[in-house]
Amino acid sequence: MDPSSDYANDPYTWEGLSGWKSYRTLRPFRGMYWDVRRRLPWYWSDIRDGFNYRTLAGTVRIFFVNLLPALAFQLEMTRHTDGYFGINEALFSSALAALVFSTLSCQPLTVVGITGLISLFNYTVFAITEECGIRELYPQFIAWVSIWAAITHWIAAICNWCDYMRYITDFSSNSFGMYVAIIYMVKGFQEVTALYYESNPSAGYLGVVIALCYFFSVVMLETVGSTTLFTPNIRKFIADYAYPIATIWWTGFSHIRGHIRDSGLARIPHTRAFYPTIDRRPWLVDFWTLPVKWVFVALPIGILLTLLFYYDHNVSSLTAQAKQFPLKKPAGFHWDFFLLGCTCFIGGIVGIPLPNGLVPQAPVHTDSLTEYKDTLTKSKEKDIEPEEGDWVHHNRKVVNATLVREQRISHFLMALALVGFMTGPLLDVLHTMPRALFAGVFWAV
Repeated sequence: MDPSSDYANDPYTWEGLSGWKSYRTLRPFRGMYWDVRRRLPWYWSDIRDGFNYRTLAGTVRIFFVNLLPALAFQLEMTRHTDGYFGINEALFSSALAALVFSTLSCQPLTVVGITGLISLFNYTVFAITEECGIRELYPQFIAWVSIWAAITHWIAAICNWCDYMRYITDFSSNSFGMYVAIIYMVKGFQEVTALYYESNPSAGYLGVVIALCYFFSVVMLETVGSTTLFTPNIRKFIADYAYPIATIWWTGFSHIRGHIRDSGLARIPHTRAFYPTIDRRPWLVDFWTLPVKWVFVALPIGILLTLLFYYDHNVSSLTAQAKQFPLKKPAGFHWDFFLLGCTCFIGGIVGIPLPNGLVPQAPVHTDSLTEYKDTLTKSKEKDIEPEEGDWVHHNRKVVNATLVREQRISHFLMALALVGFMTGPLLDVLHTMPRALFAGVFWAV
């Protein structure tokens, strides 16, 4: 199949069909088949097109905007699940999703990881198990929720139900994105509030200062890219590395000798490399020991999770392929949703938070891989205040997206980096980061 073929004449269509052939459920695997058939000819170019500077900049940027919120949500899950989900679980979940979707998905630009919705879902299920008196069975119960969710993901993908996302408008996508953004903002305020309860007032106040300074630092550094300061290359460099610059700077600030370092500022907890957070817990959850009645109680909760992921993940895919990005390669919603079911199954049986599409971060990845061209436009207008006949000249910079580096390398490198951070030395590096920093991450993303 020629990758340059015209996809406007895509044979995958339901128009003009009648009888049983017009029912999506009765034509299983059709959507998945055409997803793979459309994207497979581009696979080699997805690798070849990844060897450029934009891939490096995109890797660094998306690594930080994926890692930092994942750790922030992990801190919240730790507080609400008695420490069941920890640092390694968050890193494992993000790395698993990045590895699977960077190598096997039809749209590798879609970033998959830990979201605020799955964080809320996990500790809500934990509260349900406490109410039902089966708190000690929470690992097995949430594993079965994940298994049922995986099965229903596969059914939805096989039956071509992702086609119904075509009825989702830009208004719906933007509204959902705004809802997720509000959740992020609220989580940021909850994080700085928790600093006062879990440490002394001085540490809490310092945490608020660091969170606000981190937020404003990232915003200002990213804004440099749309100004006329410096040269275009310097502007782009500063905007590309806004997150690592701000993270390193304010982490170092929190270690200044004297009152700042001695304030007792809460930091990321330390853990052993590649081990689950809870001691003596193996990575494989013994889900087969859950009583049968609770297995079926988990079924409706798993279906609810599928409905959540159906909208959340597919909207993140849509935002990663928004109209303002000049994308050329085809995507595949059915196949990617099937892969999401696979990550749900694996995540459930190993006891990690289930990854899904990251709505705020998805367009960030595409944007970081986009080549922009700056054009200076000049215009003159009649000035009504000075003497008649005077003209005021205006110079405006217009930024146009010209090309997107559609490839798999940046996503794959992010997966390797996440695995690397599960090693002992890099876990020590994470331990140096103040928790207040993650409140600023929520506001900046």
